Amino acid sequence: MALNYGSVQSITITAGGLTSNAARSSQAVTTGTTNNIVDALLQVNVLTTATGPSGNKQVVIYGYGSNDGTDYGGNSGIVDDVDGTDKALTAIGSPSNLRFLGTVQLNQGASAQTIKSQPIPIAAAFGGVLPKKWGIVLHNDAGTTLGATVTAEYTEIYYN
Repeated sequence: MALNYGSVQSITITAGGLTSNAARSSQAVTTGTTNNIVDALLQVNVLTTATGPSGNKQVVIYGYGSNDGTDYGGNSGIVDDVDGTDKALTAIGSPSNLRFLGTVQLNQGASAQTIKSQPIPIAAAFGGVLPKKWGIVLHNDAGTTLGATVTAEYTEIYYN
């Protein structure tokens, strides 16, 4: 069996213009069933603004998952209120039920730039097994509003 990479797929998340200390969840991704999917590599792209970030200067990336495709383990109406849809979240819990995936460090100067994360393996955050459905939460910890374009994409990894 050989390791293969699928095509790059977009994740639906409307995080452009996300204000400082705000969070947004993505629409859930359904893990492919036609191949022997073993992981997915995530990449997040953040457009900054001419207003330089301050404080922690980062966007924190969390993951969420579901075994049945309907229950995402959040605390409905309080914190971590993920439900598989692209939406603003009330708050991120501390501690959180979400899985930490990584960060996008926004260390640019005073001009708008698109900054990309390194590829992030999703299965590792869930003990090495990709959930039936999964998604991401972006938390703006940059001290300033993000630019108009924030995107996320993934590539499935499989054996054949």
